[in-house]
Amino acid sequence: MITSHKIQKTYRYGDPGSPVAVLTLASDYEKFDVHGYAIIGSCFTENLGVQLVITSVLKSTAIRYLIMCGRESAHGAGEAFFYLHEYGVARLGTYRKVIGCKSLLPYIDDIPDWAIDEYRDNVILVDMRGVEDIAAIQAKIDECIAEHNKSPATRVPMDTGMPEIDEFTWRKYACIVEAEMKNKLTGKVIK
Repeated sequence: MITSHKIQKTYRYGDPGSPVAVLTLASDYEKFDVHGYAIIGSCFTENLGVQLVITSVLKSTAIRYLIMCGRESAHGAGEAFFYLHEYGVARLGTYRKVIGCKSLLPYIDDIPDWAIDEYRDNVILVDMRGVEDIAAIQAKIDECIAEHNKSPATRVPMDTGMPEIDEFTWRKYACIVEAEMKNKLTGKVIK
């Protein structure tokens, strides 16, 4: 018997009018006693996790800043966010790979191109990877809110149509993982 498991909820909502989302990467978001955010949560994977964060951010009309802090995940989600924001994606056959990202599977395939463009064009990434100091993160939230209050901006809420994710979703990347493993065994490098 096959059972379906949904991804656990790894976020909580705060002030829906706040222009700030806080991403704690692999650190437990529940341990971050901060306020003034629209949404706070963790992200562990460089593909599905990144897309779920983008989907959540785009649904809010107010979010303008994404503060990325906390411990990097084993999958390099923070690296994927950084490179996605800086360089975007490139088409590799039927896949869209985050340009420059060295994570194993930095593919952004489950949200439309327009969602990636909207995210990159209208959300400011504040890179605080590695920072878990609550006072420093709260200061950055406050700074972003103050900056936003000087020149407020809102967006139209967008639904990217992210499909449901279960324990089998990653298998679409099985051929990529297999090719990478074969190339490692033979000494070839894929770029």
